[in-house]
Amino acid sequence: MFCCVLYNFIQLYRNENEYDFIGKIVKEVSQKINRTLLHVVDYPVGLESRVLQVISLLDDGSDEVHMVGIHGIGGVGKTTIARAVYNLIADQFEGLCFLDNVRENSIKHGLVHLQETLLSKTVGDSSIKLGSVHEGIPIIKHRFHLKKVLLVIDDVDDLNQLQATVGGTDWFGSASRVIITTRDKHLLTCHGVTSTYEVDGLNKEEALKLLSGTAFKIDKVDPCYMRILNRVVTYASGLPLALMVIGSNLFGKSIEEWESSIDQYERIPNKKIQGVLKVSFDSLEEDEQQIFLDIACCFKGYHLSRIKEILFSHHGFCPQYAIGVLTDKTLIKINEYGCVTMHDLIEDMGKEIVRQESPEEPGNRSRLWCPEDIVQVLEENKVTLI
Repeated sequence: MFCCVLYNFIQLYRNENEYDFIGKIVKEVSQKINRTLLHVVDYPVGLESRVLQVISLLDDGSDEVHMVGIHGIGGVGKTTIARAVYNLIADQFEGLCFLDNVRENSIKHGLVHLQETLLSKTVGDSSIKLGSVHEGIPIIKHRFHLKKVLLVIDDVDDLNQLQATVGGTDWFGSASRVIITTRDKHLLTCHGVTSTYEVDGLNKEEALKLLSGTAFKIDKVDPCYMRILNRVVTYASGLPLALMVIGSNLFGKSIEEWESSIDQYERIPNKKIQGVLKVSFDSLEEDEQQIFLDIACCFKGYHLSRIKEILFSHHGFCPQYAIGVLTDKTLIKINEYGCVTMHDLIEDMGKEIVRQESPEEPGNRSRLWCPEDIVQVLEENKVTLI
């Protein structure tokens, strides 16, 4: 690789005087060979096939600037895939930046900080200070429009974040690539990103391998654990986050502790998993939240037309727009039969939100779905009218 890089820069700078020639080659080659790889994940289970699919979207055979979006529910592995792709193809670019945790960092530090970080990482100048987002946009365009760059904009949840950092393809030099990860497919559509990849959960074999690696740190697992491992895999429904959290929590634990733990998770979801998934719920408008909770608690598996009919009667407005938002955020899906489905842990997250309205008194909750709770409330006549 070193020889290839050296040859390219000799061709590029061969008309320079000797002093500048050597200086530029030393600088550029140093940047190439000293590039630090990103840590991807401890157990890269099921990663290769997903990475190759994203790379196939990026490599369209042209020198045009190309943007690709990776979307899916929280904890499904979007950032992990983006890191792996970045490591694999970074050597092909002059400028690099993995701008992670955009949602969180924009809340804490603002969009100007995102722009400054982007410029600092890509052009190597940490002294850049911007007065406003509007000042930053022309500077980014000026610095990048002749440069072949690879940018990853990770965990985007607002269109303004994209407009401030990767506004348009004319911002970047020929053959540049931009990867955007988000929970909201609609943001990609709004930004004109047509090449997208939805990350699905792990299959059963992959999930079992990830759980075993996280929980036991060894390849061969005591056969006595297989029944409970399969139970956890079923509970996690292919979500890598859940598998890793549960596996880590139960590292070194007995079978009895595994059983007790999963019993507890089925009653009350793990706080860390719940917190990650709930980010998508918190981003919804109030009406959208109510529609989501209705579906999660009562109507999962119903046909879409029946759900719209029921919700229209209950709420007094057409739920079509809200259902579209929930679909874009991968909180629900419409299957080939027209029925509304959702990931099991997303369903659990919604039910836990309602349970928390009144943990001890089911009659004070906005929705009831558990037969035992319904019978108890009716027998004790403790229904709260909402």
